[in-house]
Amino acid sequence: MIFVTNAEGRATFVSPEWTDYTGQALEDAVGFGWARVVHPDDREIARRTVEAAIEAQSAFNLRYRMLAPDGRAMWVAAGAIPSFGPPNRTFLGFLGSITQVHGEPAADLRAYGSLGSFMPPAHPATPPSSMLEAMADHLLMAHALVEPASVARLRPLIERLLHEVGIELARAERQGEAQAAIH
Repeated sequence: MIFVTNAEGRATFVSPEWTDYTGQALEDAVGFGWARVVHPDDREIARRTVEAAIEAQSAFNLRYRMLAPDGRAMWVAAGAIPSFGPPNRTFLGFLGSITQVHGEPAADLRAYGSLGSFMPPAHPATPPSSMLEAMADHLLMAHALVEPASVARLRPLIERLLHEVGIELARAERQGEAQAAIH
């Protein structure tokens, strides 16, 4: 699942799979509404990590439990990279992804957050619902691979593409809302 936030960390876009996985309507997830489906024991870690990432204008990783529509907790890996725009590389917010964690026994998992980088899963368990979301997933992976590949000069290009994909996701969301209002 893809998400976009503004500079205050308020979600401005969550992909349609959000409702399938959480039961929460998309309009209820915007702002800080998404936090209502974070397991109560993990909310403080998620809040502190996002606040620290905003202050540092840094990429972040989170692992926490998200509540499914039936109330059961499912482990997810989430994270995002910051987006900057004119003038003077103004911090605009984050573009990130959330995917369900499979394969590890739940007893071995714990909630945590960290700053500095974001490495999305290579094969997300949550398939993208649009080509734009698939592009965002791949660009987030490319962003994470820039440092290990020693091609840091590509980072600004990838970040610019991620910024443009975020704009297109917002545009597609507004067009979808306009279409829904017509019908």
